[in-house]
Amino acid sequence: MPPTDALAGADDPRPRGGASATGYRSIAYFLPVALHARLKAAWWATRDEPEGSPSLAGLVEISFLREAEQLEQLYNGGAPFPPAPARAQGASRPTTGGYGHQAYYLPVALHARLKAAWWATRDEPEGSPSLAGLVEISFLCEAEQLEQLYNGGAPFPPAPARARGISRTAAQRQGAWLREEWERRRNVHSESNAPGTPPSGRDVPADC
Repeated sequence: MPPTDALAGADDPRPRGGASATGYRSIAYFLPVALHARLKAAWWATRDEPEGSPSLAGLVEISFLREAEQLEQLYNGGAPFPPAPARAQGASRPTTGGYGHQAYYLPVALHARLKAAWWATRDEPEGSPSLAGLVEISFLCEAEQLEQLYNGGAPFPPAPARARGISRTAAQRQGAWLREEWERRRNVHSESNAPGTPPSGRDVPADC
């Protein structure tokens, strides 16, 4: 079996599938399991705090944005870097020893921006030889910041195993879609009951 490279799961998302209509998809990175657990614990303990996030994926977004912006400020005058090669290969990662694929539901554009920042700065002092390594750096910084702010610098107790949180943005999108869908159904119902309109055979209650 060939060694897992730095982009395992990044160019090859798990589970497979294109981006949603809103530009999100599940993207996996090959990371230390303990680091994922540490960030998740920090998210869970601070999810209602001003510096926290209502979802784990939301905290990952924050950490990626911070890391990309920092590298852009340091090495590109604050502007995003040109896109990285689609199949860029980073340094090989260990295939054993506490590493595993961790998937997060993220904006595809943010993943591309972080990847571009990694590619352009991979040989710089503040860079990383692999994309997954840059993700590690961003997670560690985010966890440490929340620990310093809310737990005296110590790691938080573990989060519940299946906790993921709720994306406010996703909830708002879903609510808007449901309102539009019910409005469409009301209109269909009204049109089907108009004088001279034959029954459709399938009715939708007007108060839905």
